[in-house]
Amino acid sequence: MDNHKINNYDEVDLKEVLLTLWHGKIYIILVALVSFFLASLYLQSAERKFTVEYNLKPVGETKNTSPLSGFSGIASFAGIQLPASSNNDFIIFKKLITAVEVSEIIFENQKIVKNIYKHEWSESLNKYLKPPQSKIQILKSDIKKLLTGNKAVNYIPPNPTRLADFIAKNVQIYEDKETGFLRFVSETSQPELILSVLIEATKTADGIMRQRYVNFSKEPLAFYKDKLRTARSREHRDALAALIGKEEQNLMFASQGKYFIAEPYLNPTITSHPTSPKPKLILALSLLIGLFIGITFILTLRSITKAN
Repeated sequence: MDNHKINNYDEVDLKEVLLTLWHGKIYIILVALVSFFLASLYLQSAERKFTVEYNLKPVGETKNTSPLSGFSGIASFAGIQLPASSNNDFIIFKKLITAVEVSEIIFENQKIVKNIYKHEWSESLNKYLKPPQSKIQILKSDIKKLLTGNKAVNYIPPNPTRLADFIAKNVQIYEDKETGFLRFVSETSQPELILSVLIEATKTADGIMRQRYVNFSKEPLAFYKDKLRTARSREHRDALAALIGKEEQNLMFASQGKYFIAEPYLNPTITSHPTSPKPKLILALSLLIGLFIGITFILTLRSITKAN
């Protein structure tokens, strides 16, 4: 009997809630439309971003383990370090992309730098200046200072460190676990600029690795040739001859090849349509949020009225 009464009360309450929502449907629809209108207004002025993608793979045999590793004992005995395996080279290459060492070289291309920091470049004064802040930016800065106690940082003109931070912030680097290939992705409102920076960064990192290899290989090569002259056993001479041949082949490739550590296996792509913001998703969410706010308001108002 008691359970029957409780069920009746629950049923009456549910009917009352639905009836309340029905009576307040105009307000709920109005709030949903206002939310939808605000989302549409946001989309009118929102910055459109495109997705840039660039894929690289190890060059030729560089993805295999170095054949010199089996002779590391000979070189180690003489105090000479053999070139690391290409897997390590590829990891170093990945780290170099966002390193200041690469940005220092890219920074010499002032055309790219001026395009990145165009809001700071003054043609009339021929130098970089701190861009004027809007009232909202000033307000945010004051609130941040009030909450954290941190003072405003003095303006720093564009430099390699800032450029390295820019690349790290705007480019995400993913490594395929199965193949070890690298995938560079960026969602930006300046896709052509980011792509040019990305290509320049990968080319520069590859050039740095190439030059390091050329500089480093001279010592091991001289060591192998010296050992070849004093080697007595045929096996020893054959092994050293193989090392010399491999090193000379790699040096020739380093001096003539277009790519040394990494090369593109797919052409870089820029999406033909903006990938951010997503209008359909934003408008749908705005309607749901508007409905939720409207329903919450009506039910809250009903509870307050009922309580009084």
